[in-house]
Amino acid sequence: MTEQQLSNRNMMGIFVLIAMGLGPLAALSIGKHVADDETIARAQAGAKNYEAPDLYPDSAYGLPTLTGAAAETKVDDITANSALFSDYRRAVQESGFGDVLNGPGPFTVFVPTDQAFAQLSDAERNDLFKDKNKLVKMLSAHVVQGRLSATDLLQRRHVETIGGRSIPIDQGGKSMSFGSAAIINTNLVAGNGVVHIVDGLNL
Repeated sequence: MTEQQLSNRNMMGIFVLIAMGLGPLAALSIGKHVADDETIARAQAGAKNYEAPDLYPDSAYGLPTLTGAAAETKVDDITANSALFSDYRRAVQESGFGDVLNGPGPFTVFVPTDQAFAQLSDAERNDLFKDKNKLVKMLSAHVVQGRLSATDLLQRRHVETIGGRSIPIDQGGKSMSFGSAAIINTNLVAGNGVVHIVDGLNL
């Protein structure tokens, strides 16, 4: 075997090893755009068994499995007793959207703080809270089917909400955004999903 042939064989071996190592990552990153359902299912199955390197300390393409009483909690419970989310809690209660958030899920919920609602004018705020349909539309634009950790979000350019909207996910330096809102806290896990906190509204 010539030196050139040996070099070519070594390069092919390296390529195969890289492809095997990055397979789940690549499939998750582009699978929904170009792959069929079977390929997506395989990618998701591979992701569950994938051990993330130290580069992704927040998630191994999945979140902790809760047990006992914690496994019975809902994404709605995460904001229930915090003064930071009084406007969000009001929106959920007045719209009846709690029935959705207390469902089986799993859900990824991007919860806006009171600061996010404070960015609305008085007229916009009043118009939003007097219309149940507008509240449901707004809340639906902040919920994604499935459990997406912060690391999962880093692999996506957008997410599809249960309200039918495509919201871009952007990364800049150490920050990440959900549409027009910055994601300021991540990976708050409940039995039926995960919550990320945002500082703005996607209306």
